[in-house]
Amino acid sequence: MITGHGDDAYQFDHKIVSNFSSNVYNKFDLKDLKEYLWTNISSIHSYPEPDALTLRKLIGQKLGISKDEVGVTNGATEAIYLIAQAFRESKTAVLIPTFREYEDACEIHDHNLYYIDSLEDIQPYTQLAWLCNPNNPTGEIYDKEYLARIISNNPNTCFVIDQSYAAFTNQIIWSASQALKFNNVVLLHSLTKCYAIPGLRLGYITAQKNKIDKIKHYSMPWSVNQLAQLAGLYLLDNVSYDFSDYLQESQRVQKQLAEISGIKVYTSGMHFFLCQLELGKAADLKKYLVEKYGFLIRDAANFRGLNESYLRIAVQEESNNNLLVKAIREWTRSQTSLLIG
Repeated sequence: MITGHGDDAYQFDHKIVSNFSSNVYNKFDLKDLKEYLWTNISSIHSYPEPDALTLRKLIGQKLGISKDEVGVTNGATEAIYLIAQAFRESKTAVLIPTFREYEDACEIHDHNLYYIDSLEDIQPYTQLAWLCNPNNPTGEIYDKEYLARIISNNPNTCFVIDQSYAAFTNQIIWSASQALKFNNVVLLHSLTKCYAIPGLRLGYITAQKNKIDKIKHYSMPWSVNQLAQLAGLYLLDNVSYDFSDYLQESQRVQKQLAEISGIKVYTSGMHFFLCQLELGKAADLKKYLVEKYGFLIRDAANFRGLNESYLRIAVQEESNNNLLVKAIREWTRSQTSLLIG
């Protein structure tokens, strides 16, 4: 497992006022969910359903697919490691830069890995390919038609498409039912990001039944705890979301940061985006922001294909977003002054 994920406030003695490092939506009022879980707290005295059957049924109902085409996991990360195990020792492509757990999971299970900058570079011998759509950390989105062409042209490759951030885009990407038309596609889904429950760990996979069965073969019973399953049932039936204002705020912040000399903003339609410093290191900027403002950003240096000049920002509330822009402007000016001086 790599170190250096986002949301690493525990590494600092300073109080974190605003967490720009985490891609998890931070504005949900979870009061009703907490009350529901507290009302059902006595359920922890019983084992959870070993394969989350009730939740699989509900997810299937919501998506218009069979429960047998759904596998519930302890966060999308468990799904990643199960897939890597199910396809052990495969010849595997990873589209970079992207979430490092794909690579880490495959290394544990002895995959023969190679890395690509474009899906056009997939080799014919490839057995497994990973991509994140929308992508973390860049926010890049691949449209359905493009993916369909790539997947159809590589029928012997199983494509694992991580759609953990699908709720945050207005762009049309694959639904689970559309992806099921392909026998070589597995979709990853996360309830963590859009419902702000990273501490509960809840995700799921959708694929044709034979792929679900192959992956579930390696799953431990009771891997998804009782409260997480209850939370999933409650959220899917009772809570909806609209991220349009959140995404508009991201566009505003990206535009303001792009006007600052010394920083390049990689435009994203998501609530998070990648930046590159012309001078200095992201780690130093991160330290400065924590110590002076209590702001935490994501140092993106440990994403394969990036370096120490890259950082990722996930927008927060407007007032702190404005202060972050001001703080980064101050820091970039100080780096220029050091160079001149």
